[in-house]
This record gives sequence, C-alpha cells and structure tokens, in this order.
Amino acid sequence: MYYRRKVLLALIETFGGTLKRTDCQKLLFLFCQYTHKNHYDFFPYKFGSFSYMVYQDKDRLTDLQLLKNSNYFELLNHGTFFSQLNSAEQSVLLSMKSRFYGLRGKELIRKIYLDYPQFACRSQILSNIMNPEEIKQIKREWKTDHTPTLFTIGYEGLSIDAYLNRLISNNVKALIDVRKNPLSMKYGFSKSKLKYYVENAGLKYFHIPELGIPTEMRKSLKEPDDYQLLFQYYKTEILPRQTYAMERLKSLHDQYSRTALTCYEADYQSCHRHKIAECLRDDAAFSATIVHL
Repeated sequence: MYYRRKVLLALIETFGGTLKRTDCQKLLFLFCQYTHKNHYDFFPYKFGSFSYMVYQDKDRLTDLQLLKNSNYFELLNHGTFFSQLNSAEQSVLLSMKSRFYGLRGKELIRKIYLDYPQFACRSQILSNIMNPEEIKQIKREWKTDHTPTLFTIGYEGLSIDAYLNRLISNNVKALIDVRKNPLSMKYGFSKSKLKYYVENAGLKYFHIPELGIPTEMRKSLKEPDDYQLLFQYYKTEILPRQTYAMERLKSLHDQYSRTALTCYEADYQSCHRHKIAECLRDDAAFSATIVHL
C-alpha cells in the first residue's frame, strides 16, 4: 500500500475512526504542513485547501474494504494504521490530536484561513467564517498579480493538486493544452478529466491540438540531439502552417491576460511548447512576459 494511504488511514484512526469529508481534508492538510512532506498536495478551493487525490484514495481504500462505502471517511474496522507510520509522524499526529481533536467544521477551516491565507483565495464561505477586518488582513497575502503573462507548464512529476496549485499561485486565468493527443496514464491529465478539474477550480480550459506534435514523430526520440532536430523541424515546418491556431492562441491570451501553455515534460526545453513561446516572443504584436514554470 502507498505510504500516503497509510497516512490517511492513520489520521482517521487517530481522530476516532470517522471524519466528515471537509474535516478530513483540512486535518490532512495540516498534517502535511506540520511534517513538511507532501504526502498529499492541496490547492485553494471553495472551502479552502483541497485535494482530488484524497478522494481518489478514498475510493481505492473503499474497494480494498478498509473504508466504509459512505459519504464520510470511516474505517471499516478499527485497525492499527497509526503503528505503520514512522515515529516522527506518529508524534505529529499525537500532537494534532491533543490540539485539534474537538476542532471541526467552520472553526477548523477558520484556523487554516488564518494560518495559511493563500488557501482562502478561492473560498466561497469567507464572509461566513471571518470578520471584515480578518478578511482584509488575509487578502493582503493573496497573490493577485495581473501583469499580462504567458506561462508554460508541464505536468511531469506533479500531482493534479500540485499542478492546480501552481496555476492558481501564479493567478493563471486560462490553461491552453497544446498536446496533439491529450491522453495520459497519469491521474487527472487526460483531456476530459483535466478540463473538469481545471474549470472546477475556477480557470478556463482550451485545447489547440493543431499546435501539438504527432505521436509518430516522437517514437524514435532517444538522444538529446533527436529532440533538438525535432523541435527545429517543428519550428520551421509545422508552426508556420498553423497561422490560425497561433492567432487563436494570441486571441485567448488577449482575452484572459494570464494564460499557460501545457504539455507533459517538466523541463520546457524538452517540450515543443518552448518553440511556441519563442515564436510569440519574436512576434512584434505580442508583448506579454513569458515565464516557464
């Protein structure tokens, strides 16, 4: 079993064997902050810190008959998951139990908003939890840069939650998928799922497949020189024939001001998206800053 799932089960066990969905998310978020380990990643959402991976694991642990098939996070049998954690993380859980065992609902959310204000930036319940002066205070911590910027980002090595957090932290308004075939074995990154998660998080999603590289052209890539030859061919032979797609890209950027091109590779120089960015950089009509995340 993945260690992160043991963490989830141990947290539920430590807090009495049953947790409401939002309480479980918030306590798990605090655990990850206090241990300085991203067993789960989180992004700002409607009620604060949120992780899609937590619910994916909930479904899997239900299938394994470790959690009950219910709306709550509820152990099917009270096990000894706590004992399967390392001693340092056991100590963190015990400390959290002594401090927060009775803290639930709005008071738990309120604590996270005060301690981690960036995770309140998408909250739909802020005015129900904080007073006007507190809201004013935490809003000072939000990242609200509106400078027109084109970002590029790859999802390699990122969970869907870390990926969304990176976009939101940079105040990206629209994600532009430049994969030819937006399919992925990685959870959350095939087109339909990615579109759902991105738009559910408050951003816009667009797919421009014309700016992708055909799969068959990637199959023989082995050495760094192979990639460079492909990218040079892409820039000189493929992109010049995609005038309409590039105009659409520029139009979307004009509309949303802070946009991000996305593909798979973490290193932008190993991905064709850097050639798209170069073309825009060389376009006299395009003046936005370009940043590779």
